[in-house]
Amino acid sequence: MSGEIEWHGNFYGISWAYEKDRLVVSTVFEDKKEAMEIASEIKDWSDKFTRLTIIEKENGEYSICCYQDPQISKNGKNIGLYRTGMRQSGGYEQVKPMITEKSPLLQIAYAADVRDMNTYEQISRLVPMRKCRIISEKELKKQEFFYEKAAEKVNQK
Repeated sequence: MSGEIEWHGNFYGISWAYEKDRLVVSTVFEDKKEAMEIASEIKDWSDKFTRLTIIEKENGEYSICCYQDPQISKNGKNIGLYRTGMRQSGGYEQVKPMITEKSPLLQIAYAADVRDMNTYEQISRLVPMRKCRIISEKELKKQEFFYEKAAEKVNQK
């Protein structure tokens, strides 16, 4: 069905980098096969219809939700990335002003050992995020955050 998104949240977390004068949000997977499959899907994402939403939770954590608007998808398979439970501290607090200043790039990465930066490998191209928003948990009630709310529901199971 058009408009449905298959959410992938099986990534270790987020790694922040800076490349080509833009912040890069790397979703770091420990499963190389899954990282390759997702990279294969996002390589065709339209730079005009990509969305990145960071949802700041009341408990001091944040969630990240990233997808291409499924209503314009050409390939019929709509995937999105969603992960919650990350702390609003350290790295996040440092990059937050950069996110609000200029939309970041998204990248899929693989790490054989997430504790060792030498094992990190870039899997996908750098995908520009057209619309990037930092919202509060309360704002999920708004219709404009329909897909973010759907991702949140799927991941509460």
